[in-house]
Amino acid sequence: MSQNITGGPSRAEKLVSLTYALINTPYGYSKRELRKIVDDYQDLNDAAFDRKFDRDKKDLREMGIPVKTLGTGSGERYLVTPESYRLPEVSFTTEEAAVLGLAAQLWKDTDLESFASRANGRLSAGIEDDGHGVRFTEYVPRLHAAGPAFAACLEAVWAQQTISFDYFDVQGRASERTVEAWGIGSRFGNWYLVGLDQDRQEMRMFRLTRILSDIGTGTVHHSRPAGFSMAETLGHLDPDVLVDTARVSVAKDTGWALRSRATTITPGLTHDLMSLPFHDLMGLAADIAKLGANARVLEPLALANAVRHMLERALETQSKVIPRYKLSKRRNLGRPPSTEAVARNLDIIAYVASHGSPTVGQTAAHFALTEKQLLTHLQTIMMCGVPNGLPDELIDVEWETGIVSINNAEALNAPIRLSLPEAATMLAGLASLRGLPDFEHAVAVDSAHAKLKSAAVGFEGLESVLSIALRSTEDSEVYATLVRAIRQREVVELSYYSLSSDSVSTRLVEPIRLLEDSGRQYLRAFSVPNEQIRSFRVDRIQFATVPGERFILDAKRHEDQDDIFFTPGPEDKLVVLGFAPRLATLIDEYAPGNWATAAGENIAEIRMQGTQTIPGMVAYHGGDLRIIGPDPLRAEVETWLRAAVTSLEVK
Repeated sequence: MSQNITGGPSRAEKLVSLTYALINTPYGYSKRELRKIVDDYQDLNDAAFDRKFDRDKKDLREMGIPVKTLGTGSGERYLVTPESYRLPEVSFTTEEAAVLGLAAQLWKDTDLESFASRANGRLSAGIEDDGHGVRFTEYVPRLHAAGPAFAACLEAVWAQQTISFDYFDVQGRASERTVEAWGIGSRFGNWYLVGLDQDRQEMRMFRLTRILSDIGTGTVHHSRPAGFSMAETLGHLDPDVLVDTARVSVAKDTGWALRSRATTITPGLTHDLMSLPFHDLMGLAADIAKLGANARVLEPLALANAVRHMLERALETQSKVIPRYKLSKRRNLGRPPSTEAVARNLDIIAYVASHGSPTVGQTAAHFALTEKQLLTHLQTIMMCGVPNGLPDELIDVEWETGIVSINNAEALNAPIRLSLPEAATMLAGLASLRGLPDFEHAVAVDSAHAKLKSAAVGFEGLESVLSIALRSTEDSEVYATLVRAIRQREVVELSYYSLSSDSVSTRLVEPIRLLEDSGRQYLRAFSVPNEQIRSFRVDRIQFATVPGERFILDAKRHEDQDDIFFTPGPEDKLVVLGFAPRLATLIDEYAPGNWATAAGENIAEIRMQGTQTIPGMVAYHGGDLRIIGPDPLRAEVETWLRAAVTSLEVK
């Protein structure tokens, strides 16, 4: 047996031991008995014990391990029944396991990626060769969950809870909303919550990125209509309905992104007057703020005020004192919750039991861990067992010969059931793959989806309140042209808007594949003039035409397996950016080389070809992004923002 661990037991160890105890008893434990055998519960008064035990039960329930209560009052006893703990037996083929892996790969948020990875490892535990040639080729989708509001809204939707939050609507008005949560889903690249707005007594749709506060939970409701479908609701309630038209004055030879959306443009001597129909006031305000002193809103007044507010907030944030920070290669994501370690430990026990005696390397590879990380989990497991039990009641773990064996853990040998986020990430991931047009592994996706639904016991009907539609399912002439060109190996001529130069130019490219991330689509293509693989945002492609020339796929010229949206070069300039917590999912787009966290701000060092677009980028995010360094650039951005704010004061 391996060496002992010094120090007190961790919370992960305590929860594994509590699970072991509650599932290893046919009659359950009373509160009095639990207070005697669990270290954490000893020496607590009644109120403190109840709080801690309720917290532990909640953590176990969220992991998919419900604690059952027998009896009432002082006679209550608690246990975990094997049937409520164990994942139903389900068998996937090699190709089905492979598409499960693809579904798990969709998620790029740290927490949800972890849930999906654990669920996938549990479901495909008996299949080691899960490659089988199944991978994304011409279209690579990636899913993000729109920040911290997602998990709370998902829980509320499933539990049919009433929730409250502060919300910023499309007209730029902030208010507190109380909503009976019905469904959550993604469309047009955005996540939405649908529910009954109690103040307005109407069904309303709320974009998750506009939720400004934490989610407060209230009572259970029963207002969700029978047969409710989030997918149908998102299909019928089009968030892109036009609500107004803006008149904006834009300096000559600037604002090409706005010009492409204008219905009319009236030329002037130094500025052109545009008419811009819009549905999202805050989205248009960000696009106008990006132009700084080169743009001015004439009407409506609400839009003009929103632009002013964004520029003022950006200036205020940019002017704040820089906190002390230290950049490092490793990103500080914070300490993972103890429940994550508990679930991983239980999964390892079940995996080793199902494989007999796997090697350390095999076990580590299955869970995408280093051998050092795996040994840390094994050391924790060996300290678990019946709380305060005898030595022979502890789980016996050995690995010193390179073979992992775990004994005296028979009650935990079966894989645990899927939790809500695990079931949600896998079901939504497979549903997204099912929606991909002409997906080459559609048959395997359908069969894996059917089996997964039977394995996700306790979450029947989850798909009716959770829906995801990838961008590729939306009609787009440009997208259709690019897909055909990729499949037929045709050269494409792009009319492309460049953010860095704020201009439209023609690009000749050999398209390789399409990627989707956070609702944005990117074309990865070999740029003929530059002789390099480049990324092109699909929404910035004005036109895509096929001149009739074909190309031959060349491994050296077209090999591109990395999901890259921003490609830094060695000659690019180093810039340090500060991201507010709301923009945490945006950081990876810039391929940062070094990270830091200070005073709640995410700090990242990135490389950029030029710095001319940075002031507009800071203005666009309206106080959620700033330049930390270098100092001359920070001063330049602050001067640019101050000039932009001042220009709005000139009549």
